[in-house]
Amino acid sequence: MKPAPYNISIMNKTKHPGTVVKIDKNLVFVEIISLSACASCKSKNMCSMSESKEKIIEVAASNPENYAVGQSVNIVMQESLGLKAVFLAYVMPFIVCMIALFGLSFVFENELIYGAGAVLAAALYYFTLKQFSDKLSKKFVWHLE
Repeated sequence: MKPAPYNISIMNKTKHPGTVVKIDKNLVFVEIISLSACASCKSKNMCSMSESKEKIIEVAASNPENYAVGQSVNIVMQESLGLKAVFLAYVMPFIVCMIALFGLSFVFENELIYGAGAVLAAALYYFTLKQFSDKLSKKFVWHLE
């Protein structure tokens, strides 16, 4: 049975169908197609807004011998981890920008200074987040199904 060509959220888990492209020791590399929200629209051929991207996801497997290159699989992640990722990637930088923007607006009168300060604060946030990417990658784990 071939997996469904879209994301499915069942019982607090998010599934992505994919294809095994490489097996290396205890890692299985799965290619998934990430679709934009409008990719399934019937008018997508007339519109340039829909897009899809191929991504390779590294999945730790305790039994990689059970998988073969070209095999269709589902990769699964807890839905709460996805929400945490959205929070870290979008909500927190917005909060950091707003705090910097309003904080600097009380100190400086020049809009250019506190606008640039807000952008710099967001850049520093993303830089700090990148520094913790190894630690975060241990929390955001995909599983094979």
